[in-house]
Amino acid sequence: MEKEWNSTMTQGKHFAAGGDHFAALPSKKIHAPKGIARLTVTAATMAAMTGSSLISPFAAFAQTGDGGTQHPAVMSPIAAHAGAASGTGAKSAAQTIADLQKAVDEAKAKEDAAKASYDEAAGPYNEAASARDQAKASYDSAVSAGTAADRAAMDEYARQVAEGKDAADAAGKDLEQAKAGLADAKADASEKDEAYQSALKAAQDAQDALNKAKADAVGATPEAIRAAEQAVRDAQAAVDRAQAELNNANATLGGAQSKLVAAQSAKDAADAVLAAAQHNKDEADAKAAAASAAYEKAKADLAAAEAGASGPEYDAAKQKVADAEATLAAAREAQSQCESELEQAQSAAADAQAELNDAQAALSVKKQGVTDAESGVNAAQSALDAANADLDAAKQANADAVAKLDAAKQAVRDAESAKAAADVELANAKTAKDTVDAAVTAAQQKVDEAQAKLDSADAQLKQGAIGFFRAMGADSAIEIIQNAKYAGKTEVGNSKDATSLDNMLNAIRWMKSVNDYRKSVGLAELQVTYKLIAGAIADANYSDTVLEHARQYDFAENLAWNYGIDPSGQWIEQEKGFFDKATEALYGVTGLVGKDAYDFYAKNGVAINHWIADNCRWENGSSGTVGHYMNIINPELAVMGMATCTKGTMSGLQTQCYTAEISGWSGSGWNMNPMSVDEYEQKLTSYIDGLKNAKSALDAAKADLAAKQQAATDAAETVQQKQVAADSAQAGIDAAKQDVTDAQRAVDAAKADLAAKQQGVTDARAGLDAAKSNLDAANAAVVTAKSTVQQKQVAFDAANAVVTTAQSKLDSAKADTAAKQQGVDDANADLAKFFQDVADAKKAVDTAKSVHDAAAADQVEKATVLAAAEQKADAAARALADAQRAVDAAKADTGVAADRLTGSQTDLVGAQSNLDILTGLAAKLAEAQQREQDAAKAVNGTKAELDAAKADAVAAESLVSAAEQAKAQADAKLSKLNSIDAGAAIASGHDANADDVLNALFAAAVETRAKVAPAKAILDEKQAVVDGLQPGYDAALAAYEQTKSDRIAAEQELSDEIARQDAEEAAKQQAAYSPKHLAGTETAQSGSLAQTGDRAGLIGETFVIGGTVLVATGVFLDRKKRREQM
Repeated sequence: MEKEWNSTMTQGKHFAAGGDHFAALPSKKIHAPKGIARLTVTAATMAAMTGSSLISPFAAFAQTGDGGTQHPAVMSPIAAHAGAASGTGAKSAAQTIADLQKAVDEAKAKEDAAKASYDEAAGPYNEAASARDQAKASYDSAVSAGTAADRAAMDEYARQVAEGKDAADAAGKDLEQAKAGLADAKADASEKDEAYQSALKAAQDAQDALNKAKADAVGATPEAIRAAEQAVRDAQAAVDRAQAELNNANATLGGAQSKLVAAQSAKDAADAVLAAAQHNKDEADAKAAAASAAYEKAKADLAAAEAGASGPEYDAAKQKVADAEATLAAAREAQSQCESELEQAQSAAADAQAELNDAQAALSVKKQGVTDAESGVNAAQSALDAANADLDAAKQANADAVAKLDAAKQAVRDAESAKAAADVELANAKTAKDTVDAAVTAAQQKVDEAQAKLDSADAQLKQGAIGFFRAMGADSAIEIIQNAKYAGKTEVGNSKDATSLDNMLNAIRWMKSVNDYRKSVGLAELQVTYKLIAGAIADANYSDTVLEHARQYDFAENLAWNYGIDPSGQWIEQEKGFFDKATEALYGVTGLVGKDAYDFYAKNGVAINHWIADNCRWENGSSGTVGHYMNIINPELAVMGMATCTKGTMSGLQTQCYTAEISGWSGSGWNMNPMSVDEYEQKLTSYIDGLKNAKSALDAAKADLAAKQQAATDAAETVQQKQVAADSAQAGIDAAKQDVTDAQRAVDAAKADLAAKQQGVTDARAGLDAAKSNLDAANAAVVTAKSTVQQKQVAFDAANAVVTTAQSKLDSAKADTAAKQQGVDDANADLAKFFQDVADAKKAVDTAKSVHDAAAADQVEKATVLAAAEQKADAAARALADAQRAVDAAKADTGVAADRLTGSQTDLVGAQSNLDILTGLAAKLAEAQQREQDAAKAVNGTKAELDAAKADAVAAESLVSAAEQAKAQADAKLSKLNSIDAGAAIASGHDANADDVLNALFAAAVETRAKVAPAKAILDEKQAVVDGLQPGYDAALAAYEQTKSDRIAAEQELSDEIARQDAEEAAKQQAAYSPKHLAGTETAQSGSLAQTGDRAGLIGETFVIGGTVLVATGVFLDRKKRREQM
């Protein structure tokens, strides 16, 4: 970029712009109280530049932050020289300056008076505006509360409707479940009846099978089976014995062989063990002798310690130990007695168990008698069963006919229920259709509201900066744009105007770029104010049409024209290069940046400006400047604004305007309410996003409306379908009633046949009663036997109770023994507490005794091991000979045992075959008997299940009836809710069909909305007060602004006179002060200071970057700006 900025000047046409810069000349000052004057540059630097620019040459000046001066009036060296010269003319010039200074003072006094009047008017006005704002907040709060109350009532109504719909749906589901339960109960009863009939047939089949099994099993008596079983057991025992003998012989042979192999190893090992045992015995003897000596010494020490311990407490502790040990001995004796008693009780219980077993065997015999009697009953039962079968067949026919009649009647009820359900569903469908139609209306209203919001958002987006500042409460910023001198240059709504939100966002990049550079050179980042942004917008729109400053407001300003690049490059890089060259050439100083550079320029600005004007050129040939650069690095700057205009009125060039103000000066409020660039960016972005999201809300509302409309279409189709279903259900009722008539005739015929079959059953039952009498006698004998068993069981239980008691007593005795043992331990512990020397000595005795006993035991053990090793070594040789003889004998025994096993196995096969035949026949008989018994139980069980199923069906019918009532109640409640006009109720505060909760919310909505009108009245009253004060406030403000303008004009006149005198002096001494490139040019005319848009106050700065024409201009603040005013 450095090379591009230093490229050759473009030939031909150029766009010239003001290159305002500050020249700090050490000159005379004309002091005035709180006065402000302007520094001027020498006549040389005011001379116009010639070149190829289309714009006529003009001089260069630096605009101060308020359009005025930065020091008390400062005269150039030329003017000072003229004032000091002798003669009447010189005095006349000085008097002129003094007169103009007096005019400035008078204008300032008038401005102060007008400011006081303005402050006096502003107090009541601001107070009234504050009261108006508070009233507005109260009014907004009342409106919001009214809206919230309406929404709460609507939400509660919607909740109750949804709850009622859920309840109606749940009741409908309960009714469906009850009906399904009834159908299931009837189906279950039918299944149970079929099971009962099947059980009756299975019982008859089982009886027939039992009779055949009894005939087949005549020879399979229990005696025969027991004999066969014994024969099998005997044969098996013989086989087992033979097998055991063979196994034993083989084992003996294997063991003998193993022993023979191991005998030699045992002999060798015994010898080794004997040697080791002898060695261990010697070591044990030595340890035992040492332990014995230590034990004797410990006992002697204990005796000495006890002799030293004396007194009654010690004796009592010793007596306590003795008493505890005596008590322990008694407890152990009692425990031994309890153990003896337990053994006696256990023996008695075993005898009682034997007697109980004998009684149970006698009971089994009596039960067999019952079995025989039951056979007689079974025969009689068979006859009764046959009669019952005929009766059951008749009953079944009658039941079938009745079932068909019931089914026909049920079909009528089902058809009627179906019709009722269809009617309910039709009514629900119509209700649902009404609900969704209402939802469509509400959704359409939301779409309309969203559309209105979107329309408002579009309009607000087009308002650009005006809408944003209004939303931020920055009315003063709006006034800056709308009341600007060149307000006609601003086109609100034009997307390329500096007021457009896109251009405002784009300008943030350049603000960040300025701060990045300031931070890089150690300067504080600048904050942002809405007023400076507004001023930048107004000036950028003006400078889009003219290559110069608008000078509408009193702040520092830089301008740049380009095709959308970062303007800070135009304001910083090139001019910093000029500055660096000048400081090095003039003073040999390099590397100045930030505050150091600014301070150095403030002291040496005149010389630096002369040198740059003589030696530095923009690419269009015009003299270089550093004003823009100084406006960036001024350390006293605190806030800034930035704007971009992209209209491109001048050959497509975009205009960027940078405005800045120092901190602390509140005269025009440019630096009031500052914020960081990031905070400003966040607020602007959030504002834009909020407006653009209105489109998303509209889309969502439209989607919801489409869904509601589809639901309405579906609901209409559902109503039509439910109407067809209701008509079909009515046709079903008519057909079912005809089936009932036909079924009644079949029931009448079945009842007549049932009466005839009932008599046959009565006759068979008399035969069964006689057989049952015999069975009763057998059962009585069983009862007696059971009584005996119970008696023996009681005796056995009593014996067991005695065992339990003895065991409990033994457990108690053991616990007592343990407690007494603990007493001994505690007594010993107490004894040990009295005298530590005795305790330690006793402990040493115990330890020495333990070591002594262990050593003695080890000595005995090692002696025993030695004796055993000697015996084992002697026996090892004998065992080897014995093992060989055992092997030979075992081989002979194995052959004999194998032959015996073969014979026994043959006998077992024959006995087992005979037993299998007999047990097979007996098993079949037992199986047939079990099946017959199971079949009888099945008949009874299925009959009970059938009765229970019929009862369940009756209960299910009751549940259906209750569910129908609940469904009707739920539908009535829902219908009542649907009849409520929520909108009308919110307006009136009540609805007859609403409950207390809902009516309370309706009333609250009315009450809350009633507060809106009084709040509005108060707001109107406060606004009226503001409106009454507005004219006076506006007049005071206008007067203040006018006197301020007059003061500025007076200062300008003073500055113009100074410039005029400087120009005259410069004309006389041009050879001494004028740079060569200004030779022959015209001098600046009066009023050439660049403050109010005068083109003569600017110097062209046209240069080329990559072939693109770039133009920059700037107005810049002095470090001492307004310091005297402060």
